[in-house]
Amino acid sequence: MIFADRNDNTGGGSPGDSTSMLQAFIEARLEDACILYVVDPEAVAQCQIAGVGPKLPLEVGTKSTPLQGQAVHMLAEVIALSNGHFRYDGPMFSGLAGNMGLSAYIKQDGIHVLLVTQREQPFDTTFSQTLGLDPRQMRYIGVKSTAHFRAGFESWAGAICVVSEPSVHATENLTFHRLGRKVYPFDDI
Repeated sequence: MIFADRNDNTGGGSPGDSTSMLQAFIEARLEDACILYVVDPEAVAQCQIAGVGPKLPLEVGTKSTPLQGQAVHMLAEVIALSNGHFRYDGPMFSGLAGNMGLSAYIKQDGIHVLLVTQREQPFDTTFSQTLGLDPRQMRYIGVKSTAHFRAGFESWAGAICVVSEPSVHATENLTFHRLGRKVYPFDDI
């Protein structure tokens, strides 16, 4: 099951650091679950200093603005670290170089999280796999993408559910004034 977050979608300009989906995964005590990706340079820096192996307390996400929700406290094991450089091999951008910036793969219980320092959507599973995480082996996958992930994920996804995390990018939170004419979906047309 893939949960596609339409609001904290970095491709639409959102910061990519909302954590309500991560919090929901933790509260539900999901196993074989992953989040791709949470943009959090501070947490990545802590992981880079700690190195691979130790468990460390982290406050993950929502560093950009309170509109992104609450940070999630985790006691997570650092599984892998990366400089973020990779090459896409999925149907979209195949062969092109990608860069997530310094990155960390952390795990708390059955929940796997990729922390990155550059805002980017998961177009395929290549970057995850360079860190040793294969989302195709997970039962629950959270992505911060509305549509672009589909080319690299849809063929093997059991189901896709579009969700809306709190975000500065959430259209339902925007107020519009002086539209000047009837505009869908705000008016009946």
